[in-house]
Amino acid sequence: MTTRTSRLVPLAGALLLTAPAFAAQYGPLEISGFMKDEYSWCDNCSRGLVNPSPFDPRGALTPASPNPPLNQGGPSYSTSANLGLAMLTLGLTHEFSNAFKIEAKASGRVRNNAADIYNQYLIDGHIGIEHPVYGTLQIGVLPSRSWSRADAFAYRLGLSTSWAESGAGYGVFKQAVRYTSPEIDFALGKLTLEATYATAKRNYPLNYSSLLATVTPANYQYFYGPPKPQLLELFAQYSNQKNLIELIYQQSEGGYQSSFTKGAFTGAIGSPNTSATAAPGYQPPRESLVLLEGDYWFRPQWRITYGLKRNEWSGQQQQCDFGNAVTPAGVNFSGCFWDQAGFNYASDNLRHHAVEYDALAGLAYTRDLWTFTIGGVRMNKAYVKTPTEWGQSNTATFVNLGVYRKMPEVLRGFEVYGGIARVMFGRQGPAPLSMPNNTADFGVDPRTSRSGNSLTIGANLNF
Repeated sequence: MTTRTSRLVPLAGALLLTAPAFAAQYGPLEISGFMKDEYSWCDNCSRGLVNPSPFDPRGALTPASPNPPLNQGGPSYSTSANLGLAMLTLGLTHEFSNAFKIEAKASGRVRNNAADIYNQYLIDGHIGIEHPVYGTLQIGVLPSRSWSRADAFAYRLGLSTSWAESGAGYGVFKQAVRYTSPEIDFALGKLTLEATYATAKRNYPLNYSSLLATVTPANYQYFYGPPKPQLLELFAQYSNQKNLIELIYQQSEGGYQSSFTKGAFTGAIGSPNTSATAAPGYQPPRESLVLLEGDYWFRPQWRITYGLKRNEWSGQQQQCDFGNAVTPAGVNFSGCFWDQAGFNYASDNLRHHAVEYDALAGLAYTRDLWTFTIGGVRMNKAYVKTPTEWGQSNTATFVNLGVYRKMPEVLRGFEVYGGIARVMFGRQGPAPLSMPNNTADFGVDPRTSRSGNSLTIGANLNF
């Protein structure tokens, strides 16, 4: 257990023990969350990377020969893995006599004794005010709808990683304000509308001050400071007796670009290069996502789940921080001190705009305490013009057959589950653009293996 995680455990215990005092003084205290443990076995997963390097995260820019290979796929073999995931939510609310309600909420997630999202234990930490007529206003750290709602649909099909955690967009907003309308009732159903604006701190390179001191009129034209990260997310939810339909739009500028849609919204570092070939025409990276997903109950026990996603990236140039490199001849700009990994960055030293369309489909049948599911995710080729194969020509199909069983005879909120899954890639080479990296989904590296199978069993406790 990490030091930071070990500090959270006694703190959580103290809060649980003092819950009645908090409830008496400040109103009802909400304590909720889940604990999950999962074991999986894969018949053809990658053993690891050869010479991993952040300069070439997908192994696309450096050929295996004659240069030493960078981030090339390692050998595949049968392997197993264990996943422990937990989330704790603490919330306080107080309702006034005029129907206004104030709230404060904090949620943290831990994966295998570390932050579930890299360097981001807190996924929700906001204060808010709510009224049944005027709606809800929240300010603070907020989870995005593009991740949290996609996860709500895909988790039940065993496809959270390939659907909710892959593609364009961001999962956590560190500085955000959100307005949610009151529920609108009309003849055809119910409608809720929502808008979120988020920003983040400018992300400066490590030796930014020394770099500024060495910038001259001759090289200043190639120096661009960090852009201001800004994001807008719009969310609409419609429901009636048989349907739940959601539409999400997310647009950002100046954010660190990736295809890990669960990651936190952080800023790109700009272009600290002072080289004409390394920083031509820098522009702040842009990223957008359009997501339509829903459930349809054609019978009380049968549910169809579906989703369509449009991912768009402007591309992000790979940047080296050329600061003071002292040589016998004096100071020059030949030292690469810090790297910003590019996204869809090519051998021509340019970023490239890309669009990819992905889809989700699933079927679930519930009988008493049992639920049986089958579902799949399809990642398609990307629309992009680039001289480098970065994964735009590859496709991926993920299929999972799952079974869930609630266990109220053991404990309320406890369930066990199992699943059999298969992944199939369209070609041997880098993974599709909407995969966070070559081994992010199911652990099969498409540069060495075109398919793989896995078996998963697990237990989950909701409280």
